[in-house]
Amino acid sequence: MRSYYNRRLYIYALLCLFFATFFILEAGFLLAADPDSRLYSNNVNERFSAYQDKTQQLNEALAVAMNEKSRKQIILQQELLAKLKEFSNNARQPMPDFGLPDSAGKSSFTWQLLDLYLERYADIMIEIKKSASDIDIANGQFEELYNKLIALDQEHPDIPILQLQYAIQAIKLDQQKTVDGYLKDVLKKAKDEYSRILQRTITVYGQSIEEQERVVNQTAKKIEQSEEKAREESTGTNVKIQKLESLLAGYLGQERSDTEKKTMHFEQLKLLNLQLEQVSTDNQPLKGRIESLVEQQVLIWFRLLGSDPEFFQLSDMSGDLKNILRSLREQIVHQQELTHAYEKDVSSLGGGNAVLGPKAQELLTSLNQKVQRVFEQLSGMDQQAEMLENKAVLLERAINLKQSALGSVVTKTKVATDDIYEKILSVLRYPLLSYNGINISLLLMLQLISLLAVGIVINRAYCHMIIGVGKKRKWTERTIHLVQAVGKYPFIFLVAMIILSVVGINTRSLALVAGALSVGVGFGMQTIANNLVSGIILLFDKSISPGDFISLGDGLQKGGTRGNVVQMNIRATVLRTNDNINIIIPNADLIASQVVNWTYSDEKIRLRIPFSVAYGTDINRVKAVVEKAVIDLPIVLSTPKPQIWLDKQTGHSLGYLATIWVEGQNARQPARTTDTVLSAILAALYSHSIAIPNQAMEGTVQEYKYEHLAGTVNSNQTGLRLSRQIATQ
Repeated sequence: MRSYYNRRLYIYALLCLFFATFFILEAGFLLAADPDSRLYSNNVNERFSAYQDKTQQLNEALAVAMNEKSRKQIILQQELLAKLKEFSNNARQPMPDFGLPDSAGKSSFTWQLLDLYLERYADIMIEIKKSASDIDIANGQFEELYNKLIALDQEHPDIPILQLQYAIQAIKLDQQKTVDGYLKDVLKKAKDEYSRILQRTITVYGQSIEEQERVVNQTAKKIEQSEEKAREESTGTNVKIQKLESLLAGYLGQERSDTEKKTMHFEQLKLLNLQLEQVSTDNQPLKGRIESLVEQQVLIWFRLLGSDPEFFQLSDMSGDLKNILRSLREQIVHQQELTHAYEKDVSSLGGGNAVLGPKAQELLTSLNQKVQRVFEQLSGMDQQAEMLENKAVLLERAINLKQSALGSVVTKTKVATDDIYEKILSVLRYPLLSYNGINISLLLMLQLISLLAVGIVINRAYCHMIIGVGKKRKWTERTIHLVQAVGKYPFIFLVAMIILSVVGINTRSLALVAGALSVGVGFGMQTIANNLVSGIILLFDKSISPGDFISLGDGLQKGGTRGNVVQMNIRATVLRTNDNINIIIPNADLIASQVVNWTYSDEKIRLRIPFSVAYGTDINRVKAVVEKAVIDLPIVLSTPKPQIWLDKQTGHSLGYLATIWVEGQNARQPARTTDTVLSAILAALYSHSIAIPNQAMEGTVQEYKYEHLAGTVNSNQTGLRLSRQIATQ
């Protein structure tokens, strides 16, 4: 029962909270300020009546204003009101006249009249785009003012100012929408008129297709000469820029006096002057390309207006022209961005923190003027390129209108396919991230992945090909590995350079990076550099190669690190022991330390296996028995012949050495080979009753009872000790 009442109380509490929140929000909306709709009313009388009331109200308020802050706010309202009246008076201003030629009553058109019509039509298209952009900006400002206005209560002192600003923005937006509607009507009229004009006969006077082709070719030659001249000038300017950059790099990280600061800032201004000259030089070929595109567009029109036009070819030419224009505008935008960046640098050097002398001040003034000239130059080229783009759209439409219905469908299908391809490319080229002037896009990432994949595939195919060739021609592993390294590492370097070029990194700047790295090599990277250089030496040296059996110990018989060389890399070498343990050895250690290469010239080596017998044993008999036992072993080579040497004598025994020759795996596994040979020697000595000394008996020869069965020896005396000096595996 209690839980039932608790639930009811909980529901009542939630309902009360909901209604309280609702009333608070509603009260806030009721208390919030609203725009004064009379100030931007469509009724002219109501609007001007509101202006009169507002003027009288502001005059009375200004007369009784008690402090300076109130007076400033009232004066600001009066200025805004005057601006609002001005906009209202201009609300009915005449619309622009684009002077479109009238085709009514004309059976034919000249090319000059058609070209004039195309320019007027393109102007309308430009104005339409500009109007749409202005409306978007005005809508954003309009919404921003409205949000500011409703966020304040009715008694806030900023409300009158915001209401006037809102009214001004409302009238501006209404005027822009009116102009936009007018432009759309004019565009529709121009579109309809364009179709009628193209249906008439259009004659070209004073110039033929052949003459226009010559003009296009001459323009192309001029562009080549201009680009060649620009490249020569750019080369000289780049050299000067690099020298100044190197000079300015010396100022970094140092305490500078006022004189040094003046010198540094003057050099920075000189660098900016050279960079702006570089931009201006690069702009000249762009200007020439625009002129060439104008002539190419005229040539396409002439072919379209001539007899028996090839629509597929014209469509391709028109599409190529649009692509070139798009690329050209991107280059212009890039040049504008560079100029903006240089303008910021000039402004920062002209600020109060820079120490400038008289010459620097003159250069600063000259730079400001040069920046403005470059901006004007780029702006003019951008307007020309935009005009050409709109004309290219009209040209494409004319190609479609001039064809038959079926031909138009085929051409449109082809163009649509090309457009899809271009749109996919534009999506792939869209910059996802921009860093230091490098735009990282999906297309760039796909290019890098493709380059890496192709590089890896080619590299592996090359290595497999060398292995195959080496097996057919019976090359040694050393030769195969050397040939692989000669082709692999230069190819990796080449792929790295290509990737850097694709990303947009200037490989010439790697010289500066190399200089910085040389300092790091001298300190923190000395060991790495030592290993890299040692690896290169080992790759071209014949002392150690993959497949060799080497030892890093004190000798053949005293153990140490030994094993097969399975891999030689640029930094380290991999050694695999007989225990199947891989040891990574830095290449510098292989160069600096003594290395025993068991298989340097061939796979054949000699092992010395020590054993002892007791005093009183016939020396020649011992040699004969052991020699026969060793020769009978299949792992021991008969040539060179094994030898048994009397090596030493101690207080209780005579020491012998069995010298044998082995090859192949028997040479690479000395411990196992020694075990096999020594076991055979021991069995032979037991079978011929040759006594083996016991060191604990101090040279006293005891009688032993031997039992030899399947190579196993049992003794009823104390255990026998056989001293083995063998290398551990």
